[in-house]
Parts: sequence; structure tokens; C-alpha cells
Amino acid sequence: MKLLKKASKDMLKKYIYKIFFIDSRLFLKSLNYSFKLLYKSSGLLFAAYLLLQLACSITPLLSTYILKDLLNCLAASKPAVQYVWLYVSSIVLLQVFQSIQAVCNDSMQKKADHLYTCNLVEKMNSIPLSFIDTSDGKNLIDEVQYLKMTAVNLPNYIIQTASFLISFIVAFSELISFHLAFSLIFIALTVPGLFSQIHFRRKADMLRRKQAPDVRKFCYYRWMLTDAWPAKDVRMYDLTQPLLKRYNEEKYAYLIANKKLDKKRMLSAMLTELIMRSGEIIFSFFVVFKAISGDISIGDVALYIGFALTATTSFQNMIGTILYGVVRASANMKYLFQFFDMQVPHAGGSTRKLDSFDSLVFDNVFFKYPTSDQYILTGVSFTLKKGDKLSIVGMNGSGKSTIIKLMLGLYEINSGQILINGFPMADYDIQDVRRLFSVLFQTFVQYPLTLRENIALSDLERINNSEEIESVLIQGGIYEELNAQLENGLDSYMTRQFDDKGTELSKGQWQKIALSRAYFKNAPVIIFDEPSAALDAEAEDKIFKNFEDISDGKTGIMISHRISAARISNKVIVLDSGRITEQGTHEELVALDGLYAKLYNLQREKYTVKEN
Repeated sequence: MKLLKKASKDMLKKYIYKIFFIDSRLFLKSLNYSFKLLYKSSGLLFAAYLLLQLACSITPLLSTYILKDLLNCLAASKPAVQYVWLYVSSIVLLQVFQSIQAVCNDSMQKKADHLYTCNLVEKMNSIPLSFIDTSDGKNLIDEVQYLKMTAVNLPNYIIQTASFLISFIVAFSELISFHLAFSLIFIALTVPGLFSQIHFRRKADMLRRKQAPDVRKFCYYRWMLTDAWPAKDVRMYDLTQPLLKRYNEEKYAYLIANKKLDKKRMLSAMLTELIMRSGEIIFSFFVVFKAISGDISIGDVALYIGFALTATTSFQNMIGTILYGVVRASANMKYLFQFFDMQVPHAGGSTRKLDSFDSLVFDNVFFKYPTSDQYILTGVSFTLKKGDKLSIVGMNGSGKSTIIKLMLGLYEINSGQILINGFPMADYDIQDVRRLFSVLFQTFVQYPLTLRENIALSDLERINNSEEIESVLIQGGIYEELNAQLENGLDSYMTRQFDDKGTELSKGQWQKIALSRAYFKNAPVIIFDEPSAALDAEAEDKIFKNFEDISDGKTGIMISHRISAARISNKVIVLDSGRITEQGTHEELVALDGLYAKLYNLQREKYTVKEN
């Protein structure tokens, strides 16, 4: 029995510790971050909100005192007009204060929300894709997005706590002067409700984190069923019912888990509310009995009953806000700081300027994706010099596109090094590195913006240079195709997502726009990753001709399923299962009679390449 009691006490202590424990450093760091966020986004509006909150706290207390005097005057048949005016004025003032405060709060929330989102986007842009690609990375990002309202509301929790504290001190002081025992009893009866609220809020937070991957899944199914982008496939393959079934299964599982928790929370809330209200009811009968006995006035009845409700409500809200709104919220903020404090490769630690391109070296580079144990690249070494035209060939999945991603610093290598102009890439600011490259990715994006914006995204500072935009559209082979269709010229929308008069394009036309965007950047190194995947033979031949004509010291890198296109390059590397198995010119590799020669001979009868 003694062991059982000791175990119960230990469990209770552990539970209370979990609820009340607060990491002071984390708490202060959270407050500092949230107050700065709110003040930086709202400025003087934040100060006005503080004054309004103080007014909203004091005015109801004054109204209760005025009501007491009003009732006493009425009971004694004394003139009470001035008290009526004061009471009505206090009620009107309270409504005015609350209305203005609500508008201020809404404006602050929107501004802080916007600033938080901007900070999140800036950080997201600097985090390696290798982290974002992982399940842990996605979960952390989901958590940080969810914590936006916590970060924005934390100062409000502190302000509300102070407001509740003022109301509680004033109301409870009056009650103690009236009857100490009753005051302590009905305050004590609010405690079970507090524990219940904190317990179930903790449970809800834990359940939300546990369900984060499942939520992403059913949200994706919902996107497939409602977005215009996958609509063709969904209808063509009659996927509505199968996808709807999957959506329902995932969503129902989510709802059932939450329903179980909500049911327990509702039953607990009902029980604890009855306990708390029973104390108020008994106290109210006691006050009325005192008035009947002649011990207190009618005004005192209103005062004490009103303050009893104020004291219990303020106490419950104050403790609840402290424990959940402040303590739990600041505890959850650790995920936010974990995200924003992440070390970012190449950020802020650059020691060298990078104004031009002379050479790029892969030196024994090994790489594997974070979620995989298998290396995509194994000991890859090659050199690219200014003016070179390099072709990278190999079977699908051999690591060709991965080399480009590493070259652009989108992922971090596991070992080896990548040198630019003879120095490690880490010595430079990553944005400076990326300015050297202009890329047509294999998975290009179809932006539902204007044609001008679609092209100028690669260099927005030149967005108003219509002559250059038209020039690269001609170079990309798309200008003549589109010119007659564009009602507003370069400012016509591509797709009808934002404008019903927008132009709908084929995949091949979109690829030509993406190609024109790559040309527009006019970078020292241009990269084509399967540039002709969606193009006809004439457009494909034009791309290879443009690649062959690269001049002015510019460097070109080509990844293409057309093995014969490598003839226009002065360097060719052959990848096989993540290793470079052959390097040389087209003629040297054909003479070597290895994998390159095999692939070339397989395609030779199907494709031809024009030579100067």
C-alpha cells in the first residue's frame, strides 16, 4: 500500500512538473522574439493596443462599483440619474474600447503574420533541399507554419494575463473583505477545470504532431480532386472515386482520432464546469441570504455576485493563459528556434568574391540523398574550363541531373570537393555561385504569369527591356508561334488562371519559354538538362545549333538523351551507376568502343546531327 501511494505521488509530481515546468531561457527568448515581431510590424499601433487593453480591464470593474451605488440609491428611493448616466456611459465606453481594440488587434495580427511569413520564406530559401526533402524536414516546416499564430499571439497572452490579474486582484480583494472562507472555496473549485484544460490541450498538440504526415497525405488527395492541374488525368483515367475513397479513408482516420479526444475533453469540461459553477451558485445564495438578513445592501449583492463571477473567470483565464498560452506556447517555440537557428551552408561566411567564371572542378565527389543509403555519385572527378562545351551522357538514373544540382549548391556533397576558379564552393556566397549559371531544368516550371514575367524571372532587374525579351523569345523559337495570339503583347497572361483571356500553351511551347528564360539571364555558364524532351525535331535541332554557337567565352553544359548531340561538345563524360566510366571527345569515346559507343550506335540510325 505504501509503495502504491508513493508511486501515485511520484506520478502526480511528474505530471504537475510537465504542466508547470518552464525553461526560463526559452521563455525569455520566445517573449523577445514575439514582442519584437509585433513591435517591428506594428510600431505605435502596438502601444495603442496596450492602452486599450488596460482600459478594457478597468472599465468593467468601474461599472460594477457604479451599479452598486445605483442599486443602493434605488433601494433608498434617492435620486439616481447621475449613476444611471455613469453606468450607461461605462457600458458604452467599454463597447467602444473593445471595438477599437478588436480593429487594432486584427491589424496587428495581419502585419505580424505577414512579417513572420516573409521571415519564413527567406529562411526556407537558404535551407538545403536535402533537408526539405526529408520527412523530418517536412514535419519541422509544418510545425513552424503552425506556430505562426503562437508567435504572433504570445505578446497578447502576456497582455491578457496582466489584464486578468488586475481584474482578479480587485474583485478578489473585495470578496476577501466580505467572506474569506467562501472566497477561497469557490476559487479552489476552478482548479480541476484548469488541470483538465491544460491536459487536453497537451494531448491535442501531441496528436497534431503525430498526424502531420497523414494530414499532408489527405490534403494532397484533396488537391488532386479539386485543382485544375491534375483534372485531365483524373477524368481521363476515371480517378475521382478511387481518389475520393483514399481521401475519405485518410480524413476519417484523422477525424476519428480527434473525435475520441474531443469526447473525453467534452465530458471532462462538463464535469469541471459543474464543480466550478456549484461554488458560484452556493456563494450567490449566501450573499442573497445576507441581504435578506439585513447585513448587506442590495448594491452589495450586485457587487459581490458580480465580483465573484469576475474573480473565478479571471482566475481561470489567467492561470489557463499562463499555463497554456505562455508556458506551453513558449515551450513549443523551441521548434521555431530550431528552424531559424539552422546552420545554412555558404550563408554569410563567404570569404571570396566571385565575379567571373574560369573553371569548375569536381574532385572525388561522393553524394547520396538524405533518405537513402545508396550513393548516387561515387568518386566523380572532372574539370570544366571557361569556353568548354561539356556533354554528360548515361543511362537514366545514372546521376546526370544530380551533378547539376550539386554544381548549383542545391545539395551538399558528402565527401570530396567542388572547386570554382580553384577555390572550394564554400568559400563563396551561394547566391554569387548561382549567378554564374543559367539553367533549363528537365522539370521546368510553368508559371501562370505574363509572358514578360515568365522570361524576366531569371533577371527581374531587366523586366522592362522588351527588346531583349523579344530577342530571346526568337532565339528560343517561340516568338512567331505566340505573337499572333497575344492580345496584350508581352503582358499577356500565360494560362487562364488569373485572366480568362490568357493563352494556353502546349508542353513543347512551355519548354521553349523556359529555354528563352535561360537565355535571358545571359550568365557565363548555360546548362541544358534534357532541353528537347518536349520539342519537335526542328526545335530540337535549333537548340543544338544554339549550343554549338555559344561564344564570347561562355561555357555550355548539355545533358541530353540524344547521344549524337555530344558531337558538338569538346568534352564528354559518361556516367554509369554514379561513376564516370569514360571521358574524352566524341571521336575518342567512339574509338574506345565502351558504353558511349554502344549508346551512340543504338541511336545512330534513328537520329542525325547536322555538322558545320
